[in-house]
Amino acid sequence: MSTWGKIFTAIRGGINEAAEAAADSQSMRILDQEIRDAEQSLRRARSDLAGIMASNKSVMRRLEENRAKETKDTDSARAAISAGRTDLAQGLAQRIANSRAEMQRDQEELDRLLPRQQQMLRTIQETESRIAQMKREVENVKANESLLRAQSAIAHSQSGINTRLGSAVQSLERIKKRQEVTAGRIEAGAELAALENGSDLDRQLREAGIGSSSQSADDVLAQLMAPTRSAEPVLLPAPAGNKDK
Repeated sequence: MSTWGKIFTAIRGGINEAAEAAADSQSMRILDQEIRDAEQSLRRARSDLAGIMASNKSVMRRLEENRAKETKDTDSARAAISAGRTDLAQGLAQRIANSRAEMQRDQEELDRLLPRQQQMLRTIQETESRIAQMKREVENVKANESLLRAQSAIAHSQSGINTRLGSAVQSLERIKKRQEVTAGRIEAGAELAALENGSDLDRQLREAGIGSSSQSADDVLAQLMAPTRSAEPVLLPAPAGNKDK
């Protein structure tokens, strides 16, 4: 593949990565909005369920009241029949019939609404569980994304620190080498100056023990402790008048 082809492929890869990152970001926003919509629908479902449950309780209370009324009217009708009041028994019988018809309608409504209530309750519970699970997953994804960004920043910073440390170490080595070269030049200059004024030659003579007039304390003490030698008599020439004749 040519250089331009590689560059074009790299550019396309970068564009695709940017597009995927943008799509992922939009997907997270869409998912958050869908969760909010689901929670709103769930609130409406709870409200509807509360209405159905209240209606069912009302029907059940009406059924209980009609059953109690039927029992009472039945006892009263039997008492009227025993008392020979057929007219009263007839009126009570009609009221019992009306109550039974009403109870039948209420029971049919209750039989229709109770399964719906149970179905809605199961659906709401399942939806709540799914929303809670989805929210946990979204939070985990967001937390992982934040963690990855932090780790990436740390890695990038560490890479920069390593690069700067490497440059600093190289600079330190260059400074040491420059100092060594400078010290060598100073030492060489001092040696050259010594050769020019002859002090180096004197130093070499002293090291060889030649021409040294200085004496140590031990040399002086040895000289003082050495025995003194008497001076030899000096013979004077005889006087001229005492020559033998």
